[in-house]
Amino acid sequence: MKQLLFDFFDGKTTSMQRKLVEEWLADENNQDTYYKYLDEWETAHPQFEPDAESALQHFQANLAGVTSSTAQPEADNVEHNAILIPFLNLSKWKWAAAACFLIASCFVFKKQILYRSLESVIGKTASYQLSEGTRVVLNSNSTLLVPRFGFGSGSREVFLDGEAEFKVTHTPHNDRFIVHIGENYEIEVLGTEFVAFSRARGKRVFLKNGKVKLKLPEGKQLYMKPGNLFVSDKTGAFNLTKEADPRPYTAWKDQTFYFDNTLLSQVALQIHEQFNVNVRIPDTLLANRRIAGTYKATQADDLLQILSELMQIEITQKEDYIELSTPKIP
Repeated sequence: MKQLLFDFFDGKTTSMQRKLVEEWLADENNQDTYYKYLDEWETAHPQFEPDAESALQHFQANLAGVTSSTAQPEADNVEHNAILIPFLNLSKWKWAAAACFLIASCFVFKKQILYRSLESVIGKTASYQLSEGTRVVLNSNSTLLVPRFGFGSGSREVFLDGEAEFKVTHTPHNDRFIVHIGENYEIEVLGTEFVAFSRARGKRVFLKNGKVKLKLPEGKQLYMKPGNLFVSDKTGAFNLTKEADPRPYTAWKDQTFYFDNTLLSQVALQIHEQFNVNVRIPDTLLANRRIAGTYKATQADDLLQILSELMQIEITQKEDYIELSTPKIP
């Protein structure tokens, strides 16, 4: 961590490393260590190196009654000023460039500066209460960005990557609560309860209570009522179901998988999203087999063992993925 922080102070870290430092600093117990390493780094990398020899000569000249103005001829002063003016102008350009770089950096890293990450580890859910009272339960392998310095007046905005259940608190001033789920999708509510999903394969919103407004790409809008299910795929095509069974979209809170005639290929995707384990099914017939039921699984191996016994399939660990296949008949 010390070397990583020194690289961070030197400006040599990648965006992923900066995110790691940000997460590490979220723990107040690490802040004293951070400033300790900062002091050590600044001591080893001073911003100003004094010229002790020149300063001593200048001091001795003053003691002898010889100043720089009397020691140098007037012509030398003119020459000195001619050299100094371009140097001062150059310094102005350097300051201007530094200011531009600072402004650009603030723009590029605006989200990292203004927001902090709430996360859940792989295989486990995580519960949080936001500053204004809203309760959030994050599914496994999910991240929620919330304002680092608290919500402002008028609206409350957060950014979701993964899956989460929200129980939004109604404020005295009717402040809007907005959940950004990527690709110009927004969920806007006042006070309600819903489950949002935002991953590579698409977007999904299931409304449990209240009413929400969905903002879609190209300026489209949808209003949802309790029991409605919104699903959008990677192409942007979407469907709104009026009365949906909530179990497939809330089972994850109990670390449970709910399958209702679900394709095995979809089960493989859920394992990847939940446990960050790559599962491949080369056999198309096997990938199109379906499964139903409710299964408790706190890790990928739990669910893979259930699939192996229930569907009589072989599970093979490859170099960086798991392969599902049909056993060969002798």
